[in-house]
Amino acid sequence: MGTNCDICTNKCYGIEGYHGSCCSIEDRDYIIGPHHDTEEFVKNLSLKFGREVNVDDVFIKYEEGSKLFPNKPTWQNPNSYPAFRLDFHNPKLPCMFYNTTLKFCTIYDVRPQTCRDYECDYLRDNT
Repeated sequence: MGTNCDICTNKCYGIEGYHGSCCSIEDRDYIIGPHHDTEEFVKNLSLKFGREVNVDDVFIKYEEGSKLFPNKPTWQNPNSYPAFRLDFHNPKLPCMFYNTTLKFCTIYDVRPQTCRDYECDYLRDNT
């Protein structure tokens, strides 16, 4: 994991200084989903935060998401949901839990299964 962490936070996709592509929409037709363990994740997140977290606080459903990016086919596919909410104040459009300044996931220890299982093509081909 240490090697992958260094790649993901400092040389994502082999690009020096690039980070967090899997956690950011940017200008791609990409969505951070679907997530199938939403209830379990929200329970774990609530425990981590020490307060109740609602599914709608962290996930976008199709009805909302399809309107956010009408020109991105992935966002028009109901099977892409639920997806993580985004930080719309950041031009990378990262997941709401990805800290672009520190370059890490703030909920890494309780992240949902989709995030745990994700391996980009670059990591698969180069590690």
